[in-house]
Amino acid sequence: MTLEAPLRVLFVVQGEGRGHLTQALALRHLLREAGHEVAAVLVGHSPERALPSFFLNAITEPVHPFASPNFAFDHRFRGIRMGSTVATNLRRLSAFRHSLQQLREALAAYRPDLVVNFYEVLTGLLYRSWQSLPPLVCIGHQYFFLHSAYPFPPGLKLQRYLLRTYTRLTAPPSALHLALSFYETPDLPHRRLYVVPPLLRPELFQQPLGLEEPFILVYLLNRGYAEDLLRWQQQHPELKLHVFWDNTDQPDGWSPQAGIVFYHLHAERFLEHMARCRAVVTTAGFETVSEALYLGKPLLVVPVEGHFEQRCNAHDLVTLGGGLWSPKFDLDPLLAMLPPQDVPVKTTEVTARFRAWAKQAPVRILPRLLEAARQPYFPVAL
Repeated sequence: MTLEAPLRVLFVVQGEGRGHLTQALALRHLLREAGHEVAAVLVGHSPERALPSFFLNAITEPVHPFASPNFAFDHRFRGIRMGSTVATNLRRLSAFRHSLQQLREALAAYRPDLVVNFYEVLTGLLYRSWQSLPPLVCIGHQYFFLHSAYPFPPGLKLQRYLLRTYTRLTAPPSALHLALSFYETPDLPHRRLYVVPPLLRPELFQQPLGLEEPFILVYLLNRGYAEDLLRWQQQHPELKLHVFWDNTDQPDGWSPQAGIVFYHLHAERFLEHMARCRAVVTTAGFETVSEALYLGKPLLVVPVEGHFEQRCNAHDLVTLGGGLWSPKFDLDPLLAMLPPQDVPVKTTEVTARFRAWAKQAPVRILPRLLEAARQPYFPVAL
């Protein structure tokens, strides 16, 4: 391959939630715009979640699902249960061995110049056990957890250790680590770790700025939190809530009580609602928080119970000054920070800095991919 030759890239994506899937769509767009090719997309998933239509409808390349380790949630579909997570994944070990074989076969079939891993742990295990594989880039906000400057929440040392250990498992030392971040931080080249802007879909940049209609947008990763929202909204019937979730047991546009409507996940409709809403309430996934920051929306995040990674995202957001966090879906703190209904929300300095940083993603990320594909890798300790 010459320096001018386009890259042939294979994606491997951890399919839990919408964050990594959305990042894959954004990077796919950047690569195609630059003349490169995404050969195929392999997506790890659990039996509890189907791959969302917003992702499948946007991808024209072959998509190959495979069984992958994932969290187990409680019977109310609210919080993570670590004991159940370990037990469930141990029962699926034979399926994961088959998945490793699927990954090897995909590498042989598509012969990519580069593999981009979106936090899928089986990719990391494959690269630790096999040799003569294509260069690997691991991309995700979780790689910022490996940076010495990351602002972890105080205490919780065991959770911090476990999270960083799992993150290292997804990326062997020889991989290039691209850490998505809300803000710029010095790189650590000796650790092959580079801090880059969030990967945001091009549709976000097409949304008009400054719109504000009298409703609050809510995104629920887990449907069990709906009962909390319904109780809260009953006490505030004057407020309108538009909720997006992946619960197909209820019809799209379901409205169990006046003032609240539940929609199925839909990429374009979700962004349109976010551009028009007055404020955003969401579980603390990195991607949705980044989109709300870019659009300048007042923001309240509620980490999923037992999800330490989301607790870290919430702490990082508050440290940045970009929003509030709460342990439950109580929207009262958000209402307290909003101006009166007839006064528009002002753009903050945090929003201005974030927009400038986010627009640097192509020039910060694409050169790193080219570097990874065209230079040999040498194992280094992280």
